Amino acid sequence: MFNNALVIAGGEGRRLRPLTSAIPKPLLPVGDKPIVQLILEHLASYGITDIYMSVNYKKELIKSFLRDGSRFGVEITYLEEDSATGTAGSLSLLPKTISAPVLVTNADIVCDVDLETLFRESKRYDMVLTAVRKSLPVPYGVLDLNEDGTLSSWQEKPQLSVTINAGIYAVGSAVLKEVRYGFGKGSRVDMPDLWSSLLQGSLKVGVLLHEGKWTDVGRMEDYMSLTNTGDSQK
Repeated sequence: MFNNALVIAGGEGRRLRPLTSAIPKPLLPVGDKPIVQLILEHLASYGITDIYMSVNYKKELIKSFLRDGSRFGVEITYLEEDSATGTAGSLSLLPKTISAPVLVTNADIVCDVDLETLFRESKRYDMVLTAVRKSLPVPYGVLDLNEDGTLSSWQEKPQLSVTINAGIYAVGSAVLKEVRYGFGKGSRVDMPDLWSSLLQGSLKVGVLLHEGKWTDVGRMEDYMSLTNTGDSQK
């Protein structure tokens, strides 16, 4: 099992304003608990208690609520960003002696992914992304055309099935070195930048499809839907 995890909690949550003008996104409540508490409890349920947390925006509120993490069954070491490092840049702030693979999760994900399965997959790849399938409505009539330009078929407002990034990763030692030395410590790096760099090199990136509960709380409509149902990992 993973010996440690990185929770990326430094974002501003601009899509959730005005809520995040006063409260950082990780502290927004879902039921009677903030999002980040649900994440920590999920990690602790798998015995992952050594937690690194990157913080920036309204970091003092996050640190004041979580403190050392002991009341949630974990031990938190805070990685304080001088400036925003994106969704992958905080990997460069982890200590060089850290035990890999590292579990990495965004702080706005409510998810019951099986972390034991993710850990097993991490033995096969340098990095593993979790993914979920989503059905997205297309609000138009979609046309299929023949080669001569005539109409073949028409679908009125179909559902488009896509596979999307779920925001939880297993990151191996080679990837940690790529972020630290390839991009530079403290540099702003988003996950798509990192994936592109890995795919251009010789490192292997795998994908684990998660079919359980998953909600990205980054958008207002998703957050309101989640709070209305009172859902969580439990």
